[in-house]
Amino acid sequence: MLVNLNSQPIFLVCAADNNYAMPLAVTVRSALANLKNKRKISLLIIDGGISKSNKQKIIKSFSPEQIDIYWVQPDNKIFENLVLSRHLTISCYYRLLITEFLPQEVNKAIYLDSDMVVTGDLEELWNIDIADNYVLAVQDDVQLYLSMSTGLKNYQDHGLSPDSKYFNSGLLVINLEKWRTENIGLKVISYLRENIEYAPDDQDGLNAVMAAGKWGELHPKWNQMPRVYNYLSSEDSPYPEDIYQEMLHNPGIIHFTNAPKPWYSGLRTQCQHPKKHLFFQYLDMTSWKGWRDTYWRRLGRKMGKLTLLNTSKL
Repeated sequence: MLVNLNSQPIFLVCAADNNYAMPLAVTVRSALANLKNKRKISLLIIDGGISKSNKQKIIKSFSPEQIDIYWVQPDNKIFENLVLSRHLTISCYYRLLITEFLPQEVNKAIYLDSDMVVTGDLEELWNIDIADNYVLAVQDDVQLYLSMSTGLKNYQDHGLSPDSKYFNSGLLVINLEKWRTENIGLKVISYLRENIEYAPDDQDGLNAVMAAGKWGELHPKWNQMPRVYNYLSSEDSPYPEDIYQEMLHNPGIIHFTNAPKPWYSGLRTQCQHPKKHLFFQYLDMTSWKGWRDTYWRRLGRKMGKLTLLNTSKL
């Protein structure tokens, strides 16, 4: 990858298989739409099997004046014998290989899951001092502490404190120099294999390897997860009043962690997220303008996931 250091782009990384091609486009399009200074983005897409036609639609969704796009395809063999499921596909592990695909001169990157809508200025997040932290992230809204994660039931065996906060890995500001020096990605993969009996996922592994003292906590507005809408007030939540209000009314990134996702519209269940309309607002700025879910699309998606899961197990 050629990097123009003089332009000082924001280095953004996303990963997706073909099922998440369209949501990825929405995530990135929303980020571009809310850059106040129109700072250029250098986007690395870790490709888990995105079709040629969907790649073209992703490319056409963005202005080349705003973004440079680079594609890489990882060798899935490195993820053999890790936990996989319908919701935890192999592409979920791709963030662990970020340092393998970005050049040495790039020292920082933002990773975003492909089920997010960016509503704030990503440059503001980019400019936060990462200091000596390995990563900046937001505390998870359900698994608040390491001891609450089912995949980390043996946390005591690793000398981890039950009161250590547990972060959500959907939004990461990564100190690439630290990750390279400490081989964080490989350490996480080794941890997952060694503790496979507890069925940890990549997020569990990242938390185990970078427990208290190695990650810095961001304002939760940078990864607003759905549980905030369940609280009656700040007193009912784990957040102080000012943080609660900003998180609720002025999020920088909205993360649709719960199923069903906004783009699903099954007959029995539909996304109930109060901000799901924003997903379609930005979707209609992409090459998927006007796209809405149908029965046949749902069936095709289901078959695609089953095929991908079976292929991953080979």
